Amino acid sequence: MKKSDATFLSKLKDNYNLVVNITSNISEKEIRNLCAAATKKAFDETDFEIRGSENLPDEQGVIFIYNHLENHPYYTVDDDFQITLDSHFISGLILNKYYQDPGIRVSRYSLEGEKNHHAYYNRLGFIRVYAKDFTPAHLDPEEVKNTNKQFYEKATNVLESKKNMVFSPEGYSYSTDDSPGPFNEGIFKLACGMKNDPLIVPVVMANFDKLASETTFKCEIKPPFRLSEQGVNSANDSSFPLFIENLNKQYKNWVYELKQENTNFKLEIETLKNSVDKIKEKEGLVVFYGSSTIRLWKNLKEDFSQPNFLNLGFGGAFIHSLSEFFETLFQFENPKAIVLYLGGNDLTLGFSPEQIFEKINKLVFKIKKKYPNVLIFNVSVKPSLERINELDKIKKINYLLKNQSSEINGFIQIDVYESLLKDGEINKDLLLQDGLHFNKEGYKVLKHHIESALKKQQLID
Repeated sequence: MKKSDATFLSKLKDNYNLVVNITSNISEKEIRNLCAAATKKAFDETDFEIRGSENLPDEQGVIFIYNHLENHPYYTVDDDFQITLDSHFISGLILNKYYQDPGIRVSRYSLEGEKNHHAYYNRLGFIRVYAKDFTPAHLDPEEVKNTNKQFYEKATNVLESKKNMVFSPEGYSYSTDDSPGPFNEGIFKLACGMKNDPLIVPVVMANFDKLASETTFKCEIKPPFRLSEQGVNSANDSSFPLFIENLNKQYKNWVYELKQENTNFKLEIETLKNSVDKIKEKEGLVVFYGSSTIRLWKNLKEDFSQPNFLNLGFGGAFIHSLSEFFETLFQFENPKAIVLYLGGNDLTLGFSPEQIFEKINKLVFKIKKKYPNVLIFNVSVKPSLERINELDKIKKINYLLKNQSSEINGFIQIDVYESLLKDGEINKDLLLQDGLHFNKEGYKVLKHHIESALKKQQLID
């Protein structure tokens, strides 16, 4: 076994030992928080991807559902006991990070011989239920039934107290290739029975059944929904079982897509290329090109009321990605202007501000070589809570580009940094729950600055 797997297992064991050996005066809430922090330390030793953080809702009291995956047999922390990697990942690296609380999960009661299972889950204060194939034979079936009925009351109390819940509708774990299994109705009946119609957030998991040294653990957060929005208002509706069946089918597609190696944004680039090919009038375009700040600007055309505005953003793009696909996507003559947003993602690659500045410069010169007369507007890298430790680097990148704008003809820096602060601090009211992407108010600020710059150059009225 590779060293990276041994290190990961060692960190998982640290998590397990922390929970089972902690003193009795520590509250269940504190133990869950410590467990979440230990989980993050373990996964920091691995390669993982979290996609779709922009879909995290602002509100809490939300049901996060996921497809439950097996663990690789190597990751056994004590005797035959394994910490479920996927659910711990959701609690430790998503909920705890973005909501400062790992949420409440549902775990089955332990069998009599499962001492390690009992020692671990008894300390975490989760909702406990009897699972079909893990119920002591001597228990009265009526007792099992009545105990499991209490799940609805306990879960409702959790959600109504504005705590998030993490739940797998399957009840079993599967390999990535076989995931998900059939969904049970329980969690959806719970949502139907609640007055406030809670949000349900689908979280798609892939590769958690594999060795860390041989894969990238993948997780994608899909847009939240309410059952009423799906035409389901009661568990007695004829649409209820059909909804569950369709969601299960949708999940199978999501898992299949997630486990594919989307090498170098291949799928997104193909989609963008198709959208470019469909444009009938390609003269005089104003093209927005960049990473997810551009990609997620869904109402860009409506915001500017311009038919010749084109959005070619793709999520998570690095400068080298934008440079690589420039010729592929820009298959048209002489756009009026190109609006760039880039550079922030490259901070995650460990590049210095000077290196990022040089990479942006090279892309600008590449654009100018193809379109000598095009106006290039570059939006400054925004401050964000997700990158709060990188603010000095962000300021330096923006400073270097501002100076450069006076030296390159037709290169205009649009400075939005200060407008995204409030009393000298990052204005979180302009960002989504993930603290990285703009919400509607943030896009209003961005629109104002870009619109002013375009008007100054007489590109729009």
